[in-house]
Amino acid sequence: MLDAARPATATAAPRGALARQPRAEGEGRVSSKLRGGRSRLDGLFQRGSAKCLLPTVYEGTALDAVLLNTAGGLTGGDRFDWAAEAGAGSHLAVTTQTAERVYRAQPHEGPAEVRTRLRAGPGARLEWLPQETILFDGGALDRRLEIDLAPDAAFIGVEPLILGRAAMGETVREARFRDAWRLRVDGRLVWADGLRLEGRVDEITARAASFGGRLCAATAIVAGPGAEAAFVSARNLLPRHQEPGAPALGAASRVNGIAAVRILARDGRALRGMLTPLLELWRGGPLPRPWTM
Repeated sequence: MLDAARPATATAAPRGALARQPRAEGEGRVSSKLRGGRSRLDGLFQRGSAKCLLPTVYEGTALDAVLLNTAGGLTGGDRFDWAAEAGAGSHLAVTTQTAERVYRAQPHEGPAEVRTRLRAGPGARLEWLPQETILFDGGALDRRLEIDLAPDAAFIGVEPLILGRAAMGETVREARFRDAWRLRVDGRLVWADGLRLEGRVDEITARAASFGGRLCAATAIVAGPGAEAAFVSARNLLPRHQEPGAPALGAASRVNGIAAVRILARDGRALRGMLTPLLELWRGGPLPRPWTM
């Protein structure tokens, strides 16, 4: 189903106050099902600035879905809701067309909000593989990711974050970024994670107990069948990509049957240099095509 986007309008403001600028809104939902031994599209809904592309893929078993924000980025007051569901026995891989950019928010407006809900049915495999979120100076984003899995469903998920583009000489001094993950298996909460960067982000990330002066970070997890093997493979892989003073550092841990990896890097290239081989190892094949374009 496709709904036409309603035209954005500016809200009148009292004399002397800043007018509220047009803001982007969108909602997108995609689901897969198993039919004839292949994963196929089951449902698709898109509204506003949220679009979902379904490229033809000739390798692998997954149905690939590519999410797109046609507004070209996020700023204060924007609101997006995404949902993806892998039906019983199917394999759905969700990525984004490019990195999501979070631009400076107006002082009098709230943060951009992004809510994502993911579900995987019995025997299904769901992969959440968005490209990087780039937070610019003055950007404000509240993001929440909720994952619900059947007891035997498999899940791979990642969220990479870049605080300004080092190659462009960008510095993020002040910003607001709140990120929350909640993962449930058979309705039971098994993993919760949160990140909050607010105020003088440059000072916070300079601390040794925070980012240690690095500008990029990623969290990647595996849940369900294969989580233990993913933990072992991550422990074996990560040391090969880091030396004393290396541009990227990574570590793996286990909690409640979840394999979790944290990566810190000095720039986006170093982040991908460690993250890409890890995700490809976990997937047993290359990342979706947008990651290489």
